[in-house]
Amino acid sequence: MRITTIATAGLLALSSATLANAETTAELPAVAPILTGAVNLDFAETAAGKTAGTMGVELDFDAGDIATVDLDFKATDGSAITLDTWTVGTSVAGLGLAFGDNNNLMPETGANASADGTLAKPAMTESLQVTMGAASVAVGLTSWTTDISEISNLQGAYTIDAGIADVTASADYNRTTENTVFGGEVSGVDLGMMTAGGALTYDTDAEAFAYEGSVALSGLEAYINGDDANKLQHVGGEYTMNVAGAELSAGIDYDTDSKDWSPQAGLSFNF
Repeated sequence: MRITTIATAGLLALSSATLANAETTAELPAVAPILTGAVNLDFAETAAGKTAGTMGVELDFDAGDIATVDLDFKATDGSAITLDTWTVGTSVAGLGLAFGDNNNLMPETGANASADGTLAKPAMTESLQVTMGAASVAVGLTSWTTDISEISNLQGAYTIDAGIADVTASADYNRTTENTVFGGEVSGVDLGMMTAGGALTYDTDAEAFAYEGSVALSGLEAYINGDDANKLQHVGGEYTMNVAGAELSAGIDYDTDSKDWSPQAGLSFNF
């Protein structure tokens, strides 16, 4: 209810400001879209070796410049719409504050994280994130609706603009297990016709490294990943193109262990 109230208040404030300023000036700063969405048709191979499709709807509320209010709703055919991820916050004197369940600071895979990703994925539920310049710290809460003082984990990240690329160092500390996961990421490496990047994680308890490299060329994004026990686990990619207002995508993942190809395709109508 509080999230809905904040979002509604942000929308009313934006509407009031727009009406008031329209009479005094014809040139207003651009405001981000209030509500965007998409209807998705996705097709992928199932565990039974069949090709199955799903229809989903996404709605994204973004308050733009007036505040940090980002609410992402999702629904699939036959199910009720649910709040998938949310963030609310503000920025004061160069200090950014954000509260929500989408504040992960660790490197993320470009593959299907649950099936094909190798990077360590420390759990981060609802958290308070503080950002100042290139540094960010997120305090994860075990269950904020039960006890807001119970901290589950701490994450931190710092990004350096190295000229040819952005370099980010990050870490996650779990208070329950006392385990630390370190992360590193390089993004935006300009190779002329394409851009490249890479990510690395190290889990101190498991004593395990994992990596992922990626390249992007026009609508094509490809990746390769593995870990210290298995240097090459997955190779895959996805190509996306816009046709007459619709977004078409086709991708595939190759598991080098099982020697299995996993194709997928999608059709999205954005509004």
